[in-house]
This record gives sequence, C-alpha cells and structure tokens, in this order.
Amino acid sequence: MAPSTKTPSNHDSMTATLPAHPASVSPGVDESKAGTQPTKAKAKLRPSGTKNGRNLCMLRWLKQVDTNRQKDDFRKYYDKTLMQDQREAYDKEAKQLVETNSWTKAVIERGILH
Repeated sequence: MAPSTKTPSNHDSMTATLPAHPASVSPGVDESKAGTQPTKAKAKLRPSGTKNGRNLCMLRWLKQVDTNRQKDDFRKYYDKTLMQDQREAYDKEAKQLVETNSWTKAVIERGILH
C-alpha cells in the first residue's frame, strides 16, 4: 500500500489553547498559590553519633529546653547566642567525657547548660 499523499485539512491540524478557568482550580485551593512549590517542613533536630561539644550541647538542649525544637532553632542558639568560651567549655567537657569513657545518657541529660 502506497503512503497517502493527502494533505490534512485545516480542521485536522488546528489546536486551541484555552486559558485556565477559575473553576478548574481545586476547591479550597488559593488561586494565587496554585502551581507554586510547596514549602519545605523545618528539619527536625537529630544529633549525630559524633561525640563532640556541639552534640553534647545539642543533646542537653533537647532534653532540658524543648524536645520538639527544630534544626534552625538550635543553630541560632549555638552559633549566635552562646559565646565562644561557652562553646569551648562544651568542647572541653565532651573531650573529657570521651577520654574517661563517661559519655552516657545519664551524664549527658543531667549535665548543665553552659
């Protein structure tokens, strides 16, 4: 069978692009926000297994301040609220706990916030 040499009519090749109708947006969705990226949930604070001053501070902060705090909250506390000598005190204490093999949950939780 030979290929068709028939040319398509205007009716066959027309495509129409219609503007979105407000009724096409899902009910309960704010039209101004339709099609935008969803916001990311804040990262929950989860200390790593590394035994250092920052994690020592984080573990105590979570236990004594608020267990539901977010990563950004702790970062502000540690980087902006604590003074350099306070961060160094956590580093020194963490090093001592590791050297004496005293890094235990009870010691961590009952320790003081510097």
